[in-house]
Amino acid sequence: MKFDEHERTALMDAGFTVADNRKAAYVEAVVVIAAHDDETYSLTFSLPNDARIVCVVPRDQITAAITNS
Repeated sequence: MKFDEHERTALMDAGFTVADNRKAAYVEAVVVIAAHDDETYSLTFSLPNDARIVCVVPRDQITAAITNS
């Protein structure tokens, strides 16, 4: 799968660099991990265009990712 032209433009407007093959996009962002509840963490990504993306992720997945790297 590749990003279509609309997706590519939106990513670039948000500050991402889109790879030449349009299969990946890269950005430097500030990521904040916070306890959401007993089972999940919330991850907040602050992008260069001042937008924020918030994801809720199971704690065990974050713990495994941190300890396995």
